[in-house]
Amino acid sequence: MSARTRKLFSPQLAILGVVVIALAYLLGWSSIFSVKTVEIVGAPTTAVEAEIEKRSQVEVGQQLARVNPQSVARKIGKLPWVKEVSISRNWLSGVVAIEITPRKPLAFFNSDQVPGQTIDEEGQLFSLPGYTNPDLALISAKSPESALKANELFTALPENFRKSITSMMATSSNTFTLNSTLEGRDIRIRWGDNQEMDLKISVINSLLKLPENKQIKVIDVVAPHAPIVK
Repeated sequence: MSARTRKLFSPQLAILGVVVIALAYLLGWSSIFSVKTVEIVGAPTTAVEAEIEKRSQVEVGQQLARVNPQSVARKIGKLPWVKEVSISRNWLSGVVAIEITPRKPLAFFNSDQVPGQTIDEEGQLFSLPGYTNPDLALISAKSPESALKANELFTALPENFRKSITSMMATSSNTFTLNSTLEGRDIRIRWGDNQEMDLKISVINSLLKLPENKQIKVIDVVAPHAPIVK
């Protein structure tokens, strides 16, 4: 055997090969470096947490080396209500941490057509599993842009008046109709644009106090100086 051949088959190289094989086995097949726990951080509901865990396809007992953080992040990131996601593996504890930043619902949007559908400040539509919030506006609109404008009006209303609003409809980006419960009665308010808010509320309250308006169902304050009741 030549000196070159002896060099290629030196004991050091043989040991290195064994070490590499052993490490490959430990990482890829041995239970020593396996998933002990899957931690999900940032889930706003238990239903969201369950959906994230299912979508990740990371299971307890799985080899950590076979958990691809980029692949898991891509799977979870496809969910419309996920804004950001990051994945980390702890080789010592066996913990796979999945941290998400969910989109924040701004209002319910056309939820009579798509149950639970909400919209965020960027106009993204999504249905957050298990999510409820009685304080959000219920908005019907032809476009996300109109819904965002309607929500601007809703959040600008005084709190005591806002609580009486059961739903809103945006017929355009600047024309709104409000469904409300005022004085124990269901009243539809043709609001118009978001101008003269205080005057419109004052006119509505004054109209409801008049004895002749006990049976009215509609108040039109599109032109608050010349309101209409029906």
